[in-house]
Amino acid sequence: MMCASRKLSRLSGERVTGLNKCRAKIRYWWRRRYLSLNFKLIVAVLVAAVFAVGGFLASSVLEDFVAEKYYLSDKARAKAVGERYRELKAFVKRNHVRATDTRALQKWLAGKSYTQLLVWDNNKDVFSGGWIVDSSDTRGAQDGSLTVQKNRARTTESDTMKHLSPEDFKEDVYNRYVTFADGTYYTYINVNGEKRWYYIMDIVAILIAAVLFLMTILIYNSRVLERVSDLSDAVRKISEGDLNRRIVPGHRDEIGELAASVDVMRTAILEKMGNEKAAWDANTQLITSMSHDIRTPLTSLIGYLDIIESGKFESREELDRYIGSCREKAFQLKDLSDRLFRYFLVFGKQEQEIRLERMDAGILFQQLLVEHVAETIGCGFNVNLQYNVPEGFLVDVDISSMRRLFDNLFSNIMKYADHSFSVEIKADLILDRIKLVLQNHIHEEAKKVESTKIGVRTCKRLCEDMNGAFHAMEEEKIYTTEILFPVVEMNVTEDALDRQLFGTAEASPGQERPVSDPEEPASEPKRSESEPAKTPSGADDMNGICNRAGRMDNAYDDQPGYADSADNEGGCNDDLQGHTEN
Repeated sequence: MMCASRKLSRLSGERVTGLNKCRAKIRYWWRRRYLSLNFKLIVAVLVAAVFAVGGFLASSVLEDFVAEKYYLSDKARAKAVGERYRELKAFVKRNHVRATDTRALQKWLAGKSYTQLLVWDNNKDVFSGGWIVDSSDTRGAQDGSLTVQKNRARTTESDTMKHLSPEDFKEDVYNRYVTFADGTYYTYINVNGEKRWYYIMDIVAILIAAVLFLMTILIYNSRVLERVSDLSDAVRKISEGDLNRRIVPGHRDEIGELAASVDVMRTAILEKMGNEKAAWDANTQLITSMSHDIRTPLTSLIGYLDIIESGKFESREELDRYIGSCREKAFQLKDLSDRLFRYFLVFGKQEQEIRLERMDAGILFQQLLVEHVAETIGCGFNVNLQYNVPEGFLVDVDISSMRRLFDNLFSNIMKYADHSFSVEIKADLILDRIKLVLQNHIHEEAKKVESTKIGVRTCKRLCEDMNGAFHAMEEEKIYTTEILFPVVEMNVTEDALDRQLFGTAEASPGQERPVSDPEEPASEPKRSESEPAKTPSGADDMNGICNRAGRMDNAYDDQPGYADSADNEGGCNDDLQGHTEN
């Protein structure tokens, strides 16, 4: 017994588990599959119709069960008919009613609902009245109609000279003898009380079906309206400033798509507010730093000018020295203003369109590096270049932004790098990215200079606008800049790639070599039409660094009103180094 009980319990548990899994699968499918609200409404209507039909059929079954038990059973019908016969006999005896007294019998029937009365003898029908029912409607009507028809047929064929023929009349529940004031007559009574029950239950069944149908539709509508209300509350809270409240789409339908769109909007607002806050903080910090940087040379400049104005100098040489110092401080202020201009040129035009062009990375980076390496060597630096980017790998870049980026990088090297150490430059193809690394030692004086970090922010923004990445780090007086650009297309065969990487060319691309000839011609990368031509670089005979200030002046003279010249030509004083930002 215990084994059988355990087996039955296990089977029952497995059945319940299987049912739960089926429900879970249906719920998962219902949630993951896109179902429009129109389709769901059709499903809801069909389900409501099924419930309505089911309720109607259940009411019909209940109706038949109650009618069979309390109205159509032999016991119930005998009781109802017997009660009517007793009432009729009492009425006849009390009022001395004759069988031919139609008015009196009609009056008695008026108070007896669903009751049929027939009175006859061998000669004729004496009375017929009350509830007339189709013999096919109910079983009781069929039984009573059958017996009265047989009795009337036999009595009609009897001897008409006799009033009654007992041998031809068969008594039962419906057919009996009743003695009226004028004699005894054949009598038939049938009570169809189930008709009232059927009438009531038909109305109840229709009401139940209608209620089930409407309730199903209302439940579906309430679910939809609840989701709309929740979404409305979420939007209201977002409008009030609660942007951290996540909106869950829920079902995949029109409301779910709307909720997802609102959540995307919320995320975009959060991101925009975060960017605005970060920009505000960065600008505040920048303005604070720039104010400090500007105040120092400006104070010195005012002091020198006061000395010159008051004539507090002893010789022409001392005057020239004061004028030179004023000019130096003026160029420092100009450099600070140029850096500030470049910063706002990059960060202040949020809607400026970046014109990305698909370029061959192997050719583009080689041209840019050779051009700037030659210029760096002209400023007295030793450069080791290792170039391992084969041709045929395409990147999406903006030429103007690339020139600005490389100008900032190399002008920074020429300002902060230590001449006693080589500048290391490596360009490699790593998987699906072009990686460029610039590394130099920082001289001691650069460490003492306060940095506003404009250069780092500018270069990082330029790279991000071209879908690249920019990283800068400082470790043990070595400053490293790393740039990554994604390869968007490969237009080279495997054989050609092997020849480029492992061929026996006179100068292998992977061979590390010093670049020492600043006068070596280098092909220019593709230049946008709006970009000004660059003047050749050279070495300053006085202090061994590139004369960037003079070139900046030339650029402004050649291109009046051109805003981009300041950032392309003033990079020698940009401050990527001196203060690290990762």
